[in-house]
Amino acid sequence: MIGASHTPAVERPPEGSASGGSDVVDVTQSAAARQRERLERMIQNEIVPRLMLSHRVGPIPPSIVAAVARQLTEADVTTFVDAVRGTQDDKAVNYVRDLVANGTSIETIYVDLLAPTARRLGSLWDADECDFVEVTVAMGRIQRLLRDLSQVFIAESSRTETVGNVLLTCVPGEQHTLGAIIVAEFLLRDGWRVLVGAPWSEGDMLTMVSTEWFDIIGFSVGCENRLSTLKREIRRLRASSRNPNVRVMVGGKVFIDDHDMVARVGADGYAVDAREAPLIARALLSAVAPLSPLGTLREGISGHGELTEAIRRE
Repeated sequence: MIGASHTPAVERPPEGSASGGSDVVDVTQSAAARQRERLERMIQNEIVPRLMLSHRVGPIPPSIVAAVARQLTEADVTTFVDAVRGTQDDKAVNYVRDLVANGTSIETIYVDLLAPTARRLGSLWDADECDFVEVTVAMGRIQRLLRDLSQVFIAESSRTETVGNVLLTCVPGEQHTLGAIIVAEFLLRDGWRVLVGAPWSEGDMLTMVSTEWFDIIGFSVGCENRLSTLKREIRRLRASSRNPNVRVMVGGKVFIDDHDMVARVGADGYAVDAREAPLIARALLSAVAPLSPLGTLREGISGHGELTEAIRRE
């Protein structure tokens, strides 16, 4: 028919029906609202933080930096382990540089990449899947990376006051010092004076704590079969310490798996990882009244920026 519409007829809902056009409008409006919410979240959590980081508009809150940082995964650790075990010296360095360029914080690299890599290398060694030379080369590369990152990491601190003196070491008989060194980095950034190194002889340890003032003694423990040695050392060091209220902090998987082990070895507290160590150390220090002014740790091995020298001497 001339003039007739070719638009299909729209069936009207029955009289009194609650369905029909109003529901279509409601659904459309609901979808639009969800889309707006997603867009707002994207602008707030991704676009704005990235613009701030790229243009450096004033001080950037840690929450903003965290919003754009690429989180590290087990796959990253596996890739990095392969890099430090490989034949190319610069492969691991370039991998870390790419992570930093993509917003990964040095703190995250310390805790979620370097420390797990050291543990993975230890497991490979225990399983005879890599030899002594390979582990030594890989750990050397990790420590060089740690030295390169150290100045930037410690410079991030805004603290100027000195908190206290800390002695960090491993249980006698263990040689895996990377965990203690990473903990030292976090303590230095928090304002502590830190002496860190490979395990000293029993006589050296007793001499140090009896002649120098330490507020905290920290032990990194790699394996459970050293716990009896640790218990004996803690008892001897407390008895010889110049500070009668010296606090002892421990760290290692064995204490995470069994919290009661902390008290059984005679320690005062434990840190789950290096990130938590300054908080635990401050809590232990605040639990006792200060008996001596700060600054009695011998010159040349204390204060911000001194950890690099300790690593070089190791």
